[in-house]
Amino acid sequence: SSAIASVLGEQTNSLTPSEIVGLIGSLDFQQEFSREVIKDKEFHKLNITPLNGKERVDLSTIVQACNGLESCIENRVRGNLFGFIRILPDRLVVNKYFVQVNTLDPDTTRYLLDKISEKIVRSRVNAIRRNLDEQIRMSRELADSKRAELEKVDLKHLKDQVKTYKVSLDSINRKIERNNSFRQTLKLEIALAETQVNETKKVYKDNIEADKLLTFQKRQRLELKVKKYEEDIAAIRSVSDSISSQDNVILAQLRDELKKAKKELSSMGTAGRKVSSDAKFILSKENESNFTEFDFKVKKEQYKKASETYNELVKEREAATEQLSKLEGQLEELQPSFEYLKLLEQKIIQLTLLNSTVVSDLVFENQLSTQRVYKMVNKSKITLFSLSLSLTLLIVLISILFLLDDRIYDQHELEKSFEDLTIIGNTPDFD
Repeated sequence: SSAIASVLGEQTNSLTPSEIVGLIGSLDFQQEFSREVIKDKEFHKLNITPLNGKERVDLSTIVQACNGLESCIENRVRGNLFGFIRILPDRLVVNKYFVQVNTLDPDTTRYLLDKISEKIVRSRVNAIRRNLDEQIRMSRELADSKRAELEKVDLKHLKDQVKTYKVSLDSINRKIERNNSFRQTLKLEIALAETQVNETKKVYKDNIEADKLLTFQKRQRLELKVKKYEEDIAAIRSVSDSISSQDNVILAQLRDELKKAKKELSSMGTAGRKVSSDAKFILSKENESNFTEFDFKVKKEQYKKASETYNELVKEREAATEQLSKLEGQLEELQPSFEYLKLLEQKIIQLTLLNSTVVSDLVFENQLSTQRVYKMVNKSKITLFSLSLSLTLLIVLISILFLLDDRIYDQHELEKSFEDLTIIGNTPDFD
């Protein structure tokens, strides 16, 4: 606000004492006031003779002297009026001033006091309004200029882009967060699967030889074959009440195969039995290892794809962040202009309201001073009057002193005062 006030030339302080004293010193003010009072019918009857004037001065005498010329009449009236109208500061009260009018006629003095007070108030109101009008004009010019500058920028589109990029960034950040969580889980599972595969292979290689494992597997197959043949033979016997020739052929073949399997199994002796528990453990681990290794490869592939997706998301986020920064930078560059325009619009509203409710910053008291100023008399007249008065007073004083003095100064007064007294002689006078 202070910056705008400075740009607009707004006066933020009140009138200075010198400005108040010089309110009626403006030639325009004096000319306007003289023109106004000349048009007033009451002014034609008034005596505008100053205190030290020797002859009566009124509007009719001025009109006669100017032969009815308006400019001359205005200048004469202005010269007369503002020869005895002035503003004086109060010596005791701060920010208090007197409008002083010195004329011979009390009615003229009162008339001029009222008129000059009204004129000062109107002049101040007009001056304030002119100042406000000028500020409003300059504010509107600045606002129009700034508005035209900002209209070149599609602000709405710019703000929509910023909102879109912010939403996109939020979505990308959520995807990255989920991807990171998934990658961390895969990383832990991959590490665990890799450890399981490595440890199973290590156990398999360290605890049993390949030939022993083959022997065990061969023995296991033979035992399973014997068991299978026995189950088939028992099944045929149980389902057939009367065995046919064909069933007999099948039973004979199954018995032959069973004998061969038992013979081969018996030929192995105890081979492959003592490693059965170790073999079972190793085989189970081998199966687990195969599954874990497959799972390990799958998870590694998933982790690789997740990492690629993560890198793509990071690049996408960087691009969106860079674009958002550019857009926000443009908005930040435009923000001071928008704030300035907003302040200007508020200032225009404020100045318009002030202009519609202008009052004078000077307030007059509706009372006259008790001070009286009297006319000055000619110096020669004052001197003559003073001498006459002094001589008269001196004679009166001498007479009073003579009449009140009871002392005897000569023989005549003595004889007059004492009639029965005889005078014998006089004392001689000595120099």
